[in-house]
Amino acid sequence: MGVTRPPRAVIVGSGLAGLTCARELGRRGWSVTILTPGRAGRDGASHRVHALAPWILLSAPWVRGDSPTRFLADLKRRGGGRERPGLTEVLVDEAHRAAVELCSELDLVTLDDRPVLLQGDAMPRGRRVVPRHRLPLLLPLLHECAAVGVRIVERAVVIGLATAGDRLTGVTTFLRESGRPTSLAADAVVLACGGVGSVFPMTTVPRWCRGSAIALASACGVSLHAPHLTQALPVTATPPLYFPTTAALLAGRIVIDGSPFAGGTDLVTATRVMAEAFRRGARVALDPSGAAESLLPPKVREGLTFQREGRVPLALALHHGVGGVAIDAWCRTSMPGLYACGEAAGGVQGARRTMGTGLLEARIFGQRAAAAVAKDHHRLGRAAEPVAEHLIACPAEPATLEARIDALIGPLTVIRPTGELLEALAELERWPLAAEPATERGYLAGIRRSAAMEIVSSALTDPEAGSGLALGDGPDRGERPGEES
Repeated sequence: MGVTRPPRAVIVGSGLAGLTCARELGRRGWSVTILTPGRAGRDGASHRVHALAPWILLSAPWVRGDSPTRFLADLKRRGGGRERPGLTEVLVDEAHRAAVELCSELDLVTLDDRPVLLQGDAMPRGRRVVPRHRLPLLLPLLHECAAVGVRIVERAVVIGLATAGDRLTGVTTFLRESGRPTSLAADAVVLACGGVGSVFPMTTVPRWCRGSAIALASACGVSLHAPHLTQALPVTATPPLYFPTTAALLAGRIVIDGSPFAGGTDLVTATRVMAEAFRRGARVALDPSGAAESLLPPKVREGLTFQREGRVPLALALHHGVGGVAIDAWCRTSMPGLYACGEAAGGVQGARRTMGTGLLEARIFGQRAAAAVAKDHHRLGRAAEPVAEHLIACPAEPATLEARIDALIGPLTVIRPTGELLEALAELERWPLAAEPATERGYLAGIRRSAAMEIVSSALTDPEAGSGLALGDGPDRGERPGEES
């Protein structure tokens, strides 16, 4: 009598969401393979979170008198009705538990006795934490995945999805080692490959986060949720693009071509004014005179430009994709067998994301994706052999295309006029496809092109896209402490 094989899952991405989902499925006896384009645990936004600012922020109900209901009211106000049903409720109900678990599992220590009040919140919810160790943030999760038998394949760019009927049955990946596409069958596939940050030329996330989930879902007709909803951040104008902190931005003066901006202390308004200034070629800087200077992170104060000029030249970087693949409260997409979690999924917070929730979303929905995969397997059974392969189109002249995407999409980071959207979409649509066998560089350009087209198309259907701003409230505006619960 033959031995029954365990069910097989493929996780696309090795950030916090992907590793969490993989570990949970490994514990349930699944055969799990993680495919990641770079180094495991280091090619997603969650690996970069501590490098962007002096600390990691976790926003959750912490103090007496706060509750999921109050947290939900604040998130709904920012969301503007663009959330998907039930997703925000899941986040607020599980945020506190997820934050406590992350502090324990990733060995995070708190910087303050009490949380701080964030701009726009009714209660103090911002808990500042830092890793106790100097090792990669996700290393503990990598070790736990290895302990339950999770297989990780690095330098693997997923370029397509396979189906049999209306069910997802596997993936196609381009392996750098072999230099050719390879098919991998699966009973379930989870997209945990991050957001759209690197579709834009200025971004805070690694270059691998270029909208793979949106491109893959689009290739096989899976529903998307408002992929044009994004969050931009003011950052230092030169790499590695540090965030100067909201406190410093609000306490200092934003200077445009030498003249102070007198527009109040609302960061969303100030960011839009900065975007308008950049579009007309102006230079923007932060003048942190007086008390504001002490609010700058040490690595910004120690920069050569600040030491020389006493100001911090600023730029705007795409930081987070708020939209993404459409999911339900258990991370199911519109195609059976396909799931999405973390920044790859859209609709958790609607139009604007609250700072300090990115890691919590990854943790919560990574766990829920694993639970849904395991539960659905009893109903769906084993996947059939793949029948159809849905590959991302590979463009000709990928290097030239990447430069054109920079030029077309860069000016649309915050402000998105209809005419420029139409021009970008037309050029991307008519870009010729490769006639010869594809390369990794070609597929990476193809992923970016596909995601950019979905972002632009989505923005064209949104009457507020040209005038709105999907910017989350700042992460560290401490105004009053709260009493610990």
